[in-house]
Amino acid sequence: MATTGEDRAVEMAPVSPIPSTNPKTAVLHDHGDAALDFLEHHEAVAYTAEEEKGVIRKIDKVLMPLMIISYTIQFMDKSVMAQAAVYDLLTDLKLVGQQYSWCSSIFYFGYLAFQPFAARLLSYLPLGRFVAYTSLVWAIILFCTAGASNFQGLMALRFFLGMSEAGISPAYVLITGTWYKKDEIPLRITLWYCGNGFAIILQSFIAYGVGHIHVNGVPVWRWFFIIFGLVGLVWAAVLWFFMPDTPLTASFLNEREKAIAIERLRENRTGISNQEFKKDQLWEALLDIKVWYGFFYSIACVVPATAVANFGGLIIKGFGYGSFETSLLNTPLGLTENIGLIASGLLTYYYPNTRCLVQFLCNVPAIIGSVLVYALPAQNKVGRLIAFYCTNFTNGSLPMMFALTTTNIAGHTKRAVASAILFVGYSIAFIIGPQFFLQSEAPGYATGFKTMIVMFAIAAFAPGLYYLFMIWENKRKAKKLALSDDINVPVENEEFFDLTDKQQARFVYSM
Repeated sequence: MATTGEDRAVEMAPVSPIPSTNPKTAVLHDHGDAALDFLEHHEAVAYTAEEEKGVIRKIDKVLMPLMIISYTIQFMDKSVMAQAAVYDLLTDLKLVGQQYSWCSSIFYFGYLAFQPFAARLLSYLPLGRFVAYTSLVWAIILFCTAGASNFQGLMALRFFLGMSEAGISPAYVLITGTWYKKDEIPLRITLWYCGNGFAIILQSFIAYGVGHIHVNGVPVWRWFFIIFGLVGLVWAAVLWFFMPDTPLTASFLNEREKAIAIERLRENRTGISNQEFKKDQLWEALLDIKVWYGFFYSIACVVPATAVANFGGLIIKGFGYGSFETSLLNTPLGLTENIGLIASGLLTYYYPNTRCLVQFLCNVPAIIGSVLVYALPAQNKVGRLIAFYCTNFTNGSLPMMFALTTTNIAGHTKRAVASAILFVGYSIAFIIGPQFFLQSEAPGYATGFKTMIVMFAIAAFAPGLYYLFMIWENKRKAKKLALSDDINVPVENEEFFDLTDKQQARFVYSM
């Protein structure tokens, strides 16, 4: 979506060499963002609001379909086991007790194990190439899952599938921050995150169709992995040819459009790319309270989300519906998720600094829904089903955390590390979440729904503390800047020096 407003001329500051007599500035320049070199080798550009809208439209037309479809396929791939479980996977592989839960959790042990490597690779590799490589590997592993013959084999395949998918979400968070302005980021993240909801809807109909495949000697559940694995292979090729790395190398933009795409990101103060891994930024990330808030908040969001991702089909079937009915009744879960996501994105787009408020609003219906599923009598299966659908509104809160991370953390290494730490929390939540859904309590899963109520409440009210902390940080920065001599001496192109948010006196935090 393009920005709004009257046509305006925007002049870049005159390009002049950074004085070599300033050793500190020279060092920062030498280790700056990739955009810095581009700006210093191109003349100043003036552009109108209409030109900016045109550039945004071009970016949206390329990035949004690729990211939405990719996220749709990724979600279907990692949650396909929940659909296969409805069609005798547990029986054929002789899974007993908590073994199915562990097959769900082991995926995120692999996801967790890869995050330190993801932090390094996301700083080193071009983001478009990284996404294509990992998509190919995950598709191959998913296809091989059709050959699992026992608990041990399924566990191993799920672990490596988790490793192969671990870098996709952190990469997409960084990609969004590389192409869009601060006020555009939440809407774009919610749009590609809608892939989860689309996946639930599509998977429900696909599962209904796959359930009718009858081939001698091939159980129905194996076809899920065969079909989705082949789709993933085709999509990896699409990403290889069409996913761009940065505005600097985008083939769909001409030189002037590249200059506009970069210049309009100046106010972000987060740059677009830097392949140098900076140890000082690593340590700053590890000591930053905002980074660890993202870690714990992702746990609060994701633990209850495992109810849908890993047990959605079993929970709905437990309300008293058959296998084919269950496949179709999963569809509204995707609708409620996407309604919440789009509403969240639009609200934050038109009303800036409402990300924390949106996180609260998304979790209110989730709290009510989980309480009703737990409290309503078993014979009220329609009421419990509708209440379960309401829990999926919570999905609007996690993308807001992604947006806060990519806009409030500057320095490419620091952002990559912060994103990896957030997804460490994400993977830990998916490891522990299924363990609250005890097989001995099926189909009611009382402990699971009690946990959902508590976690939804935390996810609703914790953003209030984050909001107050960001207000305090902005006031503290403004006061410090006002008392310093630095207030009147901004350095040319300092926005692209690849400095962290703490190192930049003029960095303003979003809420």
